Amino acid sequence: MKTFTYLLSVVVMMALVACSSDTPQPQPEPEKPEEPVSYNYTSSAKYNLNVVYFVPNDISERQEWHRRLSEILLHGQDFILKHMKAYGFGNKTVHLKVDEEQARVKITLVNGKYATSHYPSEGGGTKIIEELETYFASHPDEKDSDHTLVLMPVDNPDPGQRDIPYYGYGRYCFALDYNEMDVAYLKDEDERGQRATTYIGGLLHELGHALNLPHNKQTVSADKNPEQGTALMGSGNYTYGKYPTYLTRASCAILNNCQVVSTDESTNFYSEVSLKVTDIQAKYENSELKVSGSIECDVPVNQVCFYNDPATDNADYDAVSWSVAMDEGNTFSVSMPVNELFQRGNTPYVLRLRFCHQNGAISTYSYTYTFKDDNLLIEFGDKDYLDRQGWSIVDFSSEEAGEQATNVLDGDHSTFWHSRWSTNAASYPHYLTIDMGQSQTISGFTFVQRDGMRKVKDIEILLSNDMENWESQGSFVLKNINTAHHIELNQPGTYRYFKVIAKSAFDGQQFAAMAEIMCF
Repeated sequence: MKTFTYLLSVVVMMALVACSSDTPQPQPEPEKPEEPVSYNYTSSAKYNLNVVYFVPNDISERQEWHRRLSEILLHGQDFILKHMKAYGFGNKTVHLKVDEEQARVKITLVNGKYATSHYPSEGGGTKIIEELETYFASHPDEKDSDHTLVLMPVDNPDPGQRDIPYYGYGRYCFALDYNEMDVAYLKDEDERGQRATTYIGGLLHELGHALNLPHNKQTVSADKNPEQGTALMGSGNYTYGKYPTYLTRASCAILNNCQVVSTDESTNFYSEVSLKVTDIQAKYENSELKVSGSIECDVPVNQVCFYNDPATDNADYDAVSWSVAMDEGNTFSVSMPVNELFQRGNTPYVLRLRFCHQNGAISTYSYTYTFKDDNLLIEFGDKDYLDRQGWSIVDFSSEEAGEQATNVLDGDHSTFWHSRWSTNAASYPHYLTIDMGQSQTISGFTFVQRDGMRKVKDIEILLSNDMENWESQGSFVLKNINTAHHIELNQPGTYRYFKVIAKSAFDGQQFAAMAEIMCF
């Protein structure tokens, strides 16, 4: 029996061996490699924002980066569209190349040559731009405009954990990407949600800079309005998607002419322009600062923006803005209620007028006014100037060839007197002495600084009728702006000669420059 059982076992084993060797067994099919997804990016616009995912060689792309960033950009596109329509600029927003069916934005992946540490916040932006300009030169089809958003992956987005560029730089801007930067988290109340607001809002804030937008703050009434809230170009990166956040009309007026927002398909975007303010008037009436004027320009201006910036710091995040359309005949006027300003009391202001040319260029002129004990004192606007015909320069400390002292009397703001700098450079104090040809009653002085470097800061004014006996009218501080501003004397007086002694410069250097000096 045992022998039989053994033989039966051997036969079965042989049969199994024969079966396994002679009959092919089904094998699992090998996994097919994933085919790369193809996209059909299209846009009806000629110019589109360049979006670059820039990856240093010591880090990899973040999870689902293409989906997340596409959704963020489309979210921001809708945000801009909403406000452009609300202010009457039409169905305009930033142009993107998009695969509409798959909801993906064209984002160009560029591998950096170096590790993240090579691209720090300080100076790293310039290094990235250099690499991207080289990339675009060899891939010209990847560059669709003059405006570029650069995104860099990080492990941890918190400022203390990363050192990468995060700012606007000309028509480039830099922001970051991390695994949980997703519009799906914008409404969340936890830390993840606040991070999403901060960094998605931050991305759109920096993009605003690349689209030509300066900082500005909401008005007092907008701050309380649930339909407006915080201006994106102020501190809106801390409120975007969670609390009311909006674009000001001034921001939209500038975007209206931006190359990647405008519907214009011309090729002269940002070409050089010339603009002169031929008349400027200002008054404080019915609790409003009213400014009007006229211009001459070679490229049409369609909007004028007014940025009221408290001159209590070097930042412009707190500049409250208005904007108006240019009137016929190249004239403009605006009324700005001062109760819309957050800072009054005793606060000096710089008022920047930004003239928006149709080709996207912006001409900026700066003026000043001051609140003293809540009263507004206007320090600009045309005066009843004394006729300077017959005036002459009778003495000066030094001058540079081609930048002579007589330029302060020629009526041309583009020419200027400059102290000697090419050889044996002269140092402060510098001075000019002017003969008005006859005695005239003087109530004050108007100065136009050079539109550039070497603006004079501290001066003393002296008056005389014989160039021997001089009466000091006091020491004054000029304005660090490029337009006419006034100094009122304590009381009018009748004199023939005046001397302006320059004692220091805003840039702290030894040189002085001045475009025009007038009296009223």
